[in-house]
Amino acid sequence: MSLQQEISYKDPSGFVVKLPDGFYRMVSYSYKKEYDHLFSSGLYDALINKHLMVSHVETPVNTKSDTCYKKLFPQQIDLITYPFEWTYSQWQQMIINYLTINELAMRHGMIIKDASPYNFVFYESECLLIDTLSFDFYTDGTPWRAYKQFCEEMLSTFLLMYYKDPLWAKLSSASITGLPLPFVSDQLPRYTKFNAFCLMHIHLHAKFQGSNKSANGAQSGFNSVKLLTLFSIIKSNVLKRRKPQPKNEVWHNYYDNDIESEDYIADKIDTVTKWLEEVKPGITLDMGANTGKFSFIASGLSKRVYALEDDVYSVEKIQQSIIENQCYNITTLVADITNPSPGLGWDNKEKQPLLQRVKGDTLLALALIHHLCFSKNVPLPFIAKTFADLTSRFAIVEFVPKSDPRSQQLLQNKGDIFAGYNEEKFVEAFTPHFKLVTTHHIKNSSRKLFLWKKL
Repeated sequence: MSLQQEISYKDPSGFVVKLPDGFYRMVSYSYKKEYDHLFSSGLYDALINKHLMVSHVETPVNTKSDTCYKKLFPQQIDLITYPFEWTYSQWQQMIINYLTINELAMRHGMIIKDASPYNFVFYESECLLIDTLSFDFYTDGTPWRAYKQFCEEMLSTFLLMYYKDPLWAKLSSASITGLPLPFVSDQLPRYTKFNAFCLMHIHLHAKFQGSNKSANGAQSGFNSVKLLTLFSIIKSNVLKRRKPQPKNEVWHNYYDNDIESEDYIADKIDTVTKWLEEVKPGITLDMGANTGKFSFIASGLSKRVYALEDDVYSVEKIQQSIIENQCYNITTLVADITNPSPGLGWDNKEKQPLLQRVKGDTLLALALIHHLCFSKNVPLPFIAKTFADLTSRFAIVEFVPKSDPRSQQLLQNKGDIFAGYNEEKFVEAFTPHFKLVTTHHIKNSSRKLFLWKKL
C-alpha cells in the first residue's frame, strides 16, 4: 500500500493515498459508524443530488490491515485550486455551501466537524466538499465545535476581502490554518465594531478568546433549532455582501480601452483560433488571462482550460462570464507566475506548489512577455524554460517589441535597461526548448504571434 499523503495526515478517520490510477481515500475502522450513517441516513445521496460534495465508489480493500474499513475512489479532480487562488465570489460560494451542508447534515443527525476552506474545491463552476470524512454525529444541545475554526479560517478572510481588499485571499497563504481573531479585529475598519455581525463573530470573539466568556451563543450549546437559525443568519449576512467595497481594478478593460485597433484584436482572434483548431488541445493553459477573452475561445476548442491571472478583479470577471456563458470547462486561478505559490504545510507537501499543479499540453501567452520582462525583470531564457516546463506539446506566444506603445509605457520610468530584449533574442531563448512551427504578424500593430512545438 502506498504511503499516506501529507494532504490528509491530520484526520484519524482516514487518509488519502496516491496510486497509479489516481487518488484514493482510506476509511479507518474508527470512523465506521459515522461512515455507515452517512449512507443509511440518506445524507450522502442528498449531498450528491444537490451537487455539494464529490461522489465516490467503493473498491476492494487489498490489505490484511484491521484498521482500513473502506477504500474509496472519489471523483477525480484534474486541478485542485487553493483558497488563496480564489476570487471574492468563490469565497462567498464556499461559505454558503459549507453552511448549507451543515443545515442538511443536521437534518440527518450529523454535522461537519471542522471548518477548513481547503476541504472544498471548484470543479465545473460548482463548489464541492472533497472530504467525505468531515461528518460527525450531532447531539442536540452540544456546542458548534467548529465555530472558532469557522471564524478564523473562513469568515475572517471573507470579511477582510469585503471591507479591505480582495487581495486578502492571496495573503491568507501565509497562514493556511487561518488568521488569529485579534489580528483580524485590528485589521478591519473601526466602524465594523458597530455592525452586529462583525461585532459578534470577530471583535467580541477576539476580545474574549481563550476565556470562558468566549463561549457565546454559538459555543455554549445551542439546540438544533437555534443552531439552524444561527446558520441561516450567517448565510444571510454573507449573501448580502454581494461585492467587495474596494474597487482597485487595473486590467479589467485592457482590450476595450488599451488596445485601440479593432483590426489587431480581430486578426489576433482569427489566428489564435485557427492555430488552436490545428493543434487540438487537451488542456490549454492561458497565462496572464486578463478577463478571459482567449480563455473562452480556447474553451470551445479544448477539453479544459486553466486561466491564470494575477489581477483578482479580472479573474472575478472571468468567473462571472463562466456562469453567464455556461463555459464550465474553465478553471480560474488568481496567481502570479513570477511569484508562484510554493509547497506549503507539513514538509512543504501538504499543499502542492502552483507550478506542479498547472500543467497543460498547449500554452497561451498573449500580450504577456513584455510585462514579464519590463515589469518583473525576468530574462527571456527564464521565461522560455518555465513555459517549456508547463506545456507538453505547444505554446502560442505573442511577442511585443520595445517600440509598442504598451512597452514604452512600461519602460517610461525604468529606462531602457533591457538590451537583450528583441525578436532575435526571443527566438534564441525559445529555440532550445521548442521548434518554431509558424509566425504571424498581427494586423495594424508591431506585434507578432509565434506557434512553438515542444522538442
